[in-house]
Amino acid sequence: MASPLTTRRVVTGHTPDGKSVIESDRILTSLNPIDQKPAEGIIPGITQILKTEGFPAKANGPFFDPYGAKGVPLVDDSGVFVRIIHFPPIGEDQEDKLNFKHRTQSVDVGLVLSGEIQMTLDDDVKTILKAGDTVVQRGTVHEWRNISNEYCVMLFVLVPSDPIKVPQTGEVLEPTPMPLLED
Repeated sequence: MASPLTTRRVVTGHTPDGKSVIESDRILTSLNPIDQKPAEGIIPGITQILKTEGFPAKANGPFFDPYGAKGVPLVDDSGVFVRIIHFPPIGEDQEDKLNFKHRTQSVDVGLVLSGEIQMTLDDDVKTILKAGDTVVQRGTVHEWRNISNEYCVMLFVLVPSDPIKVPQTGEVLEPTPMPLLED
């Protein structure tokens, strides 16, 4: 059995004569987003599953593998990102540099695969999501915090979006800079 911080990723493709084939079957270790080493301690581990290059996604040609690549942003306007995040249990009071309130310019779908996680919005409203729950994050300020005693594993699909605007004023709400992830 794989360790709790690993994910098996199977990638399919085609032979030169058009037959279906498995191109890759790998166990991916969840990585620290800062240094791309295996995640440990209170730092959430990220497993990059897929990053498309543009719209529509390209299913022909070689598979672009974002796993372990340096400089893969949290999200950008060049394509869709799919990743799994392993959130370690950290409790409510422990200082945590990576789980902070942030906004992305994207519409994100999150699915809790196992465990539970607390989502906090910019008004400090907290919601607990459990295994099987989904969230559609529409460019809002939010924070993820695993206040349980077990790992929480989530699948995220991030789709770039138009800029987020305040309906009453038209003010554009900028994405949060991610200095720890962009260094």
